[in-house]
Amino acid sequence: MIQSLELENFKCFEKIKIDFKNLTLLTGVNSGGKSSIIQSILCMKQNFEILNQFPDTIEMLKSKNYTDFSIGRIGTEGKYTNLGTANNLLYENAEDDFISFRLTLEDKEKKKGSLFLKTQIDKNNPKYLTIDNSASKIDFTKILVDEENFSYLSADRITPKLQYDYSKENVLKGNLGNKGEYSIHYLAVNSNESLKLNELKHPNSNSLSFRENVARWLERISIGIDISSGVNDEMQYSYLKYSYNGGKEYFPQNVGFGITYVLPIIITLLKAERGDIIIIENPESHLHPAAQAEIANLCCKVAAQGVQLIIETHSDHFLNAIRVAVKNKIIENADTQIYFFTKVEQKSIVEKISLDSNGKVDKWPKGFFDEWDIQLEKLLW
Repeated sequence: MIQSLELENFKCFEKIKIDFKNLTLLTGVNSGGKSSIIQSILCMKQNFEILNQFPDTIEMLKSKNYTDFSIGRIGTEGKYTNLGTANNLLYENAEDDFISFRLTLEDKEKKKGSLFLKTQIDKNNPKYLTIDNSASKIDFTKILVDEENFSYLSADRITPKLQYDYSKENVLKGNLGNKGEYSIHYLAVNSNESLKLNELKHPNSNSLSFRENVARWLERISIGIDISSGVNDEMQYSYLKYSYNGGKEYFPQNVGFGITYVLPIIITLLKAERGDIIIIENPESHLHPAAQAEIANLCCKVAAQGVQLIIETHSDHFLNAIRVAVKNKIIENADTQIYFFTKVEQKSIVEKISLDSNGKVDKWPKGFFDEWDIQLEKLLW
């Protein structure tokens, strides 16, 4: 798991430290810095996954014994995120021309370590940040190079259509793609497999079958729904069908948009095992408020089992469902953390907000899910 992240001179942040729990919520104004936090993690992750493909590279970095320029640099484009040129990543009012990243990590065996990279913009190639090997320190990389226990779902996810992407390689790794594009193929291949965490079994499910439990949790979003999926190995595509109450099957185009949009989230959550890291952007998109609360409740159940979730959201329904889950002891308040991002005179400000054991928020800064009250007061007066 990621225990903390420190950034200096990265995008909108002069200096910031974020502590992560099992369930960490990032919320706040648009362009306040929420996505920048996620992007910094994704940038480190994609670079170390690449470095791990080359023998002895990580050990060379740890020992700082490298002369190859390509080893001593961090790319700004890759598997999880594309950040453009390095010049755009430097804090606008930075006094020094460097960007630093510090991650504190803990693996499944509770082994702790850290990664500190001090980088400078490569003037010869703006797609790279050059590592300052005299200042940087790498003593732990296992989580950063492990592809199978990490999932990222962007706000741009799959939509209803006849055919979905096919990839045996990604499905075998448990990689659903940043848009969930391989989630239908994954569901088809793993339909009869058992959940890795028995605690995630839906109360109305008759077994631990992956497909059945995905369907039952999806039924919390749309009453009576069931799903089936398959693959065409010859034509290399996967497909999905829905039905209601055992009736006629429908292709996704003939069922509500939000059902397909949320499906990769449910699949990602239910395939998780302890120690996994899952990052999800805007899980509330295209969902009715009650459905948003159901997804939040499922996220709490997953996080309570030792899976780390980092979630960006603008939904007060999502927040309030987490508060209720804490009150109902689905997840402990100590396993949750909320960060509120805002801007003052174009400078990003981050406030740490906590929940007590009854789900009560310790403070309500201006702009923190207060729009309901603001509009209500306008109606009353």
